[in-house]
Amino acid sequence: MWICPVCQAPLALSGKQWQCENQHSYDRAKAGYVNLLLANQKSRPDPGDNKTMMAARRAFLEQHHYLPLVRKLAEIIALQHPAKSLTIHDAGCGEGYYLHQLCSLLQTPDAVITAAGSDISRSAIEMAAKKYQTLQFAIASNFNIPVIGNSRDVVLHIFAPASAAEVLRILVPGGLWIRVTPAPEHLAELRAALYQTPQQHSADAEIPAGFEVLLQTSLQFNLNLPDLQSRKQLLMMTPYYWSVAAGAMDTVCEKMSTLSADFIVQVFRKAPQ
Repeated sequence: MWICPVCQAPLALSGKQWQCENQHSYDRAKAGYVNLLLANQKSRPDPGDNKTMMAARRAFLEQHHYLPLVRKLAEIIALQHPAKSLTIHDAGCGEGYYLHQLCSLLQTPDAVITAAGSDISRSAIEMAAKKYQTLQFAIASNFNIPVIGNSRDVVLHIFAPASAAEVLRILVPGGLWIRVTPAPEHLAELRAALYQTPQQHSADAEIPAGFEVLLQTSLQFNLNLPDLQSRKQLLMMTPYYWSVAAGAMDTVCEKMSTLSADFIVQVFRKAPQ
């Protein structure tokens, strides 16, 4: 399923290396993932979220605060793609929670699900590969997804940057692209605690070339966070973490006992070729 980031030829696993026909090779890490992010694709030596942020994200998500979102995605996929054989790629998968939970919800005794994820963060992919060993993971950019063309039934982007051209390339004809972004009221209480004039999130209404819109829906629910630790974990897994003034984290977290979760879910279908 992986392709060489240099020549785009398919990669095959031979021992502890992924190799292409042009003799480019990439080591399979001890944790099971492969690094397919080239040096010229990096904006800094270690791009993406760091280990501390990933640990906070895992701790928060594993309390299943966002499980209603995963259930919504599973419901959409089961309705729009009822076939028993399913290939899924999560582009910007983080530490793997969403992909793992989604596969668990979609799994049935006669279902054949092949799932993989990629992320630009080494810390994220290492955590994902260590815990979810039945899934495949690679370090890679969402703007250079190292996946064979016309091979994925479903591509996910959950709060992750996306290249419509790359999604179009790797999806099978008729395949689904599911994109989740924050809706206007997402974590509104947190933004109000941080900024004097908080800005609302805005949705991208443009239909990417090569796709047709199947569905755009919203999902809202409340996050009840009675303990300070969960509030800190949520804050640390969001970009808002960088806006917290030194020594102000506890003050901000005190205002986060109940938060609004508000998502936009867009579902596109790759037009027949």
